[in-house]
Amino acid sequence: MSNDFSQFQDAFFEEAAEHLAVVEEGLLALEQHPEDLDLLNKIFRSAHSIKGTSGMFGFNAVAQFTHKMETLLDLLRNGQKAVTPVIADLLLRSTDCLKTLIDAAKTGSSVDDVTVQRLTEELAASQNASGSQSMPQGNGPSKIKPASAGPELYSYAIAWAPPDWLFQRGLDPQQIFKELADIGTLSQVTVDATKLPELATMDPEKCYLSWRMKFETAKDRQVVDAVFEFVREDSVLTITEEVQGKELEVRGEESPSFVTPDGTESKPKPLGELLVESGVVSRETLNKALSQQKRVGEILVEQHAATPQQISQALQKQQDNAAHAKKGTETASIRVDTDKIDKLINLVGELVITQSMLSDLGSRFEINQLPVLLERMAQLEGNTREIQERVMSIRMLPIGTAFSRFPRLVRDLSAKAGKKIQLVLSGEETELDKTVIESIGDPLTHLVRNSADHGLETPEERLDNNKPELGTIRLNAFHEGGNICITVEDDGRGLNRDKILAKAVKQGLIAENEKPPDDQIWPLIFKPGFSTAEKVTDVSGRGVGMDVVKRNIEGLGGTVKIKTALGKGTVFTLKLPLTLAIIEGMTVRVGKETYIVPLLSILESIQPKAGAMKTVIGKGELINVRETYLPMIRMYEVFALQPEYTDPTKAILLILETEGERVAVMVDEILGQQQVVIKSMEKNFRKVDGIAGATILGDGTVGFILDIRGLLEIARRGVAA
Repeated sequence: MSNDFSQFQDAFFEEAAEHLAVVEEGLLALEQHPEDLDLLNKIFRSAHSIKGTSGMFGFNAVAQFTHKMETLLDLLRNGQKAVTPVIADLLLRSTDCLKTLIDAAKTGSSVDDVTVQRLTEELAASQNASGSQSMPQGNGPSKIKPASAGPELYSYAIAWAPPDWLFQRGLDPQQIFKELADIGTLSQVTVDATKLPELATMDPEKCYLSWRMKFETAKDRQVVDAVFEFVREDSVLTITEEVQGKELEVRGEESPSFVTPDGTESKPKPLGELLVESGVVSRETLNKALSQQKRVGEILVEQHAATPQQISQALQKQQDNAAHAKKGTETASIRVDTDKIDKLINLVGELVITQSMLSDLGSRFEINQLPVLLERMAQLEGNTREIQERVMSIRMLPIGTAFSRFPRLVRDLSAKAGKKIQLVLSGEETELDKTVIESIGDPLTHLVRNSADHGLETPEERLDNNKPELGTIRLNAFHEGGNICITVEDDGRGLNRDKILAKAVKQGLIAENEKPPDDQIWPLIFKPGFSTAEKVTDVSGRGVGMDVVKRNIEGLGGTVKIKTALGKGTVFTLKLPLTLAIIEGMTVRVGKETYIVPLLSILESIQPKAGAMKTVIGKGELINVRETYLPMIRMYEVFALQPEYTDPTKAILLILETEGERVAVMVDEILGQQQVVIKSMEKNFRKVDGIAGATILGDGTVGFILDIRGLLEIARRGVAA
């Protein structure tokens, strides 16, 4: 398989995932609006696209299963069957199965054939079962003929000349004929072989044939056009519709020829070439073998030109080369709005103009032109900053891509728990870095599951508490400063302070006579193994999920806050950086070295008074900050520096917070606040305790970004020693 074909396959899997999302989202909406024909047509089109492309790429299992789904969807949209909860559930389960089949095609993994067969039989049974022959009308027109009248048939004359690259992309014209036969009757199919060259000059990877055919169907013209959707590029297609003795000719558009990005085709070397290169056979022997209609390896063994072992070794080498080539093309990709690209190109153009102005000014610079130089430098700075923002925006995706999984999740949780739950989404258009979006899926899933299983009451409990039996879970995303906030809110029981406190005392987390405030009680639910659930379900209750939430969110440089009221509900607020590549930081100095402290970690800065510092055995140095003693870390001791100040009363203490713990970090001076681009220490040097990364400062020097959690661990080790 060529590299180009691998790229086509990657595009298929990417588009298939998008179509699956449309199908699932549409089916969930269809449960609430079973009469919506526009919605049904949208679902059908996505299913049809998956079937067509999978068949073209040879993923027959995917194509066959999707065809069963498509047939049922066609019956629904034509009004021959009604949308019922049973059918909607069957289609959703079939969508899950289809996801598994596509993943198996992508990864080469196995599938549960029993499940596929069972769902296939259920789909067939639902199509054959008697049901409603009509359906309420939606927004779009729907013509349902009486059974006695029979369907209206349309007749088409189709002339199709496929592009010569058809076989090179793994496409099969027989698939087109099969799809046409599925929706109508083909007749008078003739093949035009006039372009077929002599055998000696024929390229077996090119298509020289064209076809003419008569076609009758009850489907409308859009359905017929959709059959040719995936082979339309470079095809010469003419469809003539015969209506009441008249002919309406519609010609397909001719697209420009396909050209690879670099203008070349990269593919593994043929077996014969590898054998020639290794000296096993001569070029003359190879050419003689190629003139015969057999596999090269078989022919060379028959001619005793090569042994089976040599052929096997060459085949293995060919496969290894192909695998290596495929691996080299597997890169992460992201779809970008062309408007963003256009704006970035314009900015680069402005940057080039500014650079040209500066070059011209530099070549004839005089001291009286200093104001002009400063103006040009300011312009350059503005262009650079804007380009930086535009480049970062390319990685920004709407958080709706992460939210899209939850309607289905809540539906299944509602059915499993026997509760009535509605999910309300808002802020889906809020943009977030692609890496962050990929990382917050699991934490959000745990929070939603927790709300559905523990937060919301049963319908009976809610009615007893004068609540509507329909519980609500809300997911909302919004920008706040340079961060994004995501809230997961429910109107359920709320957190029970007494239960949490009792559990904490039992586990030795809090002394029995201690009475901590609420803001210290609620974070206890994030402790590993901490759970107040009376029983463990297959959804939650083991005290694991909330621990995962906290670790993952803080691993992204974010925070989790809890607001709750007994009997009213709970709100979890996740605060995250917009991107992991650029952070807002406070620049500080210790001795002659410069460090960057993540702004999200800074609560305040103070200059302590004399007598505020205490030394406690086993605890190290502590600083009294408003009647609360915090551990103090001397930065110059941690990194073996020569500081300007060793007296805390003359230095500055930054009060930092991480994972619910506070610490005072001693520095010589605060230099200012700025955005910094994070560079990995491990990739460029090695891992250093207490350092999260590095950046290049404005003066060209290296500034180190502090890892607050790492600093705390260093301090603890120092106390233990």
